[in-house]
Amino acid sequence: MTDFFRKELEADAGIPLFGWEHLFISAVFAAAWVLLFLFRGRLRRFGHFGELRLAMAWILLLNMLIHYASRIMIGEWSVSEDLPFHLCFVTNFFMIYVLFTDNRRGLFRVVYYFTLIGPLPAIIWPDLHRGAGGWVFYQFIISHHLMLLFSMYCLYVLEYKTSAKSALAAFFIGNAYVGLMAVFNHFANTNYVMLTELPARLYEVYPFLNKMPAFFWLESVGILALLAAYAPALSANSRKALDNMPKI
Repeated sequence: MTDFFRKELEADAGIPLFGWEHLFISAVFAAAWVLLFLFRGRLRRFGHFGELRLAMAWILLLNMLIHYASRIMIGEWSVSEDLPFHLCFVTNFFMIYVLFTDNRRGLFRVVYYFTLIGPLPAIIWPDLHRGAGGWVFYQFIISHHLMLLFSMYCLYVLEYKTSAKSALAAFFIGNAYVGLMAVFNHFANTNYVMLTELPARLYEVYPFLNKMPAFFWLESVGILALLAAYAPALSANSRKALDNMPKI
């Protein structure tokens, strides 16, 4: 059982970048996203919004609790890796709050963008060192793929609001957080938000990444993810406006 919760195991090679497992998981995730958008109207008519929203919150919360409890129990918890400072983990905690409180007009406006800024690049370039035989595999799927889909459920089905102004706020908040983590990493000799160094497998696949500091690539990908996040928000708002137009 201890081996099941380890982040790395010699007998488990993990998920190769752009291997069949990675591509299959990505395809399932993309299909789920498309289906969520296409059937958003039927899901609204289905109802049970409160029950589904709370179930999503509990899934994310239990995932985090199991993750941290297991790290402590097997003796692998460390300051250098397991403080709740990773951007995707911070976003998970905020999404848990949003889902539990039905915070549709407040925090979600900004948190929505972070549900793509962090998880989307991680989904495209996962740094997974365990396969389906390890807990970290499922923890990663829940805290990235599922969390992003839950955010889209809030946007498409529950019709939570966001805006271009909120995207700009997310940009400045994200950079402020990066600056804070840069200071922490310097004094604690850590690598939170991957500011000091990107995952080793990325340098193997893209040798040119060595030409620029990790921050440059993180900032570039973050901006692209932010722009990608605005597209679904814009389409959701535009579609709602069309749906609400008086019928002739």
